[in-house]
Amino acid sequence: MASNKYYPEDVLVEKIQSGEYGWLEYVNHHSAEWQEEYESYCLNNGLCICEESAEQFVHHKDEELEKAIENGEA
Repeated sequence: MASNKYYPEDVLVEKIQSGEYGWLEYVNHHSAEWQEEYESYCLNNGLCICEESAEQFVHHKDEELEKAIENGEA
């Protein structure tokens, strides 16, 4: 994965909504941790690194957060 400048989530959401960024750019500019997790997610699920899998990964991370909140872990 490329080395990128990272932005707060609210900035990334604005960039997605404005069309400036796609899902892959969102993941790459979120954090180094997300870049590594995304690469593993793709490898483990037989997915290519592309817009579609990046969007799936972001939804996966949202689901993880929701479950953590429900369980009082976040």
